[in-house]
Amino acid sequence: MPQIKAFAGTHYNPEIIDDLATVTAPPYDVITGPLKDDLKAQSPYNVIRLILGKAAQESGTIRPQSEFAEAARTFNQWLNEKILVDDPTPALYDLEEEFEAVGRRYCRRGFIGRLKLEDEKDAVRPHEQTLDAPKADRLELTRHCKANFSQIFTLYEDRENVVEKALGKARPEKPMLTFTESGITRKLWRITDADAIRIAREHMADREIFIADGHHRYETALLYQKERNATTDKLDENQPWNYVMSYFSSMSSPGLAILPTHRMLANFPTPPAAELKAHLAEFFTLTECHDEAAEIPAMLARLEENKELSSFIFIAENFTAPLLLTLKKEAAARVLDKLPGSLAALDVSVLQQLVFNHILKISTEDMEQQRYTRYTQDAAAATAAVKEGSAQIAVLLKSTLIGQVREVARDGEKMPQKSTFFYPKLATGLLISRLD
Repeated sequence: MPQIKAFAGTHYNPEIIDDLATVTAPPYDVITGPLKDDLKAQSPYNVIRLILGKAAQESGTIRPQSEFAEAARTFNQWLNEKILVDDPTPALYDLEEEFEAVGRRYCRRGFIGRLKLEDEKDAVRPHEQTLDAPKADRLELTRHCKANFSQIFTLYEDRENVVEKALGKARPEKPMLTFTESGITRKLWRITDADAIRIAREHMADREIFIADGHHRYETALLYQKERNATTDKLDENQPWNYVMSYFSSMSSPGLAILPTHRMLANFPTPPAAELKAHLAEFFTLTECHDEAAEIPAMLARLEENKELSSFIFIAENFTAPLLLTLKKEAAARVLDKLPGSLAALDVSVLQQLVFNHILKISTEDMEQQRYTRYTQDAAAATAAVKEGSAQIAVLLKSTLIGQVREVARDGEKMPQKSTFFYPKLATGLLISRLD
């Protein structure tokens, strides 16, 4: 039974910070070196100085303890100088984001509150695999700063949009903050109305909660909860570390946009073209994309034509043209039948099991350590990487459907990493949840 709780959020002081676009950032796990430098240059108060960016372990190194200590020192300094201030009363925070994706305008709705941490199976349903290194990195940051700087992105079913309607009616006339960054306009309202909060809490109590983004941060929060409860004299379920700051959005909301994450293989010994095509032809119908059909919009449109069978665009350095691969279901059954049905229906699982594991002999460990795999949402960047020689193979995919996410999570299974990209990523720096 999910327990949702209002909280007094910590946020940037509007009397000092007049443009939140200069101080917010994407989630830490997409911030690489160049972006980190850009964010630091935007403002001396950009939240990147607290969240530190992509886990150092992902590039094969361990982040020095001094970086965590510096983040904690900066956080406390900003609190003391009133750069960051605490709300006086608990609230739920209604978030609205307007943006454009794949040629459509969207308005995504959701709210931010605290979610009770539950380690029991099926309490909160994940759908993606996690790695140890990023969790260790986030745990050390939480130990030093004693705060959640980012929200877990969760989904719930609410066909009548009861929660959205209740919070919408309780909105003050003006949002507590609004700003536009990279074409995304965000507005946040502080909801303190007792009836609206009660409706949200009661309605969510019998919902299933699915993690859309933030699997590493949720598991980190569980680890931190266990540590704090082991060292406290008096156990109290209302302690803030028994909750994790989360964003909740209805699966029925028309504002949800899921983008595909394309794959690249770099530093990879590509098999001879004829041999590779022969292996692919065992399991897929191969269609070459020439001339106008090889243009990226045309290739992506071809992918969307067949919803019933897995398909993707396969580009290799030694191919004369991109290939549209369409699954031969019966031929692939001897490999894919080992998978649960919800996973076998996913393009990303078919790609990983049949192409990466079975044909190219890339092991599960190789995938986990990202020895060859690279990821991007930019199809043009993926194809350019092969042309320029920085990757040997690129695979363009279509989006995972929200219903597929739900079924995999309900089955207790995990998708391959980077199976979903809920666009846009939540902005870090809107709210902070202090854990002391």
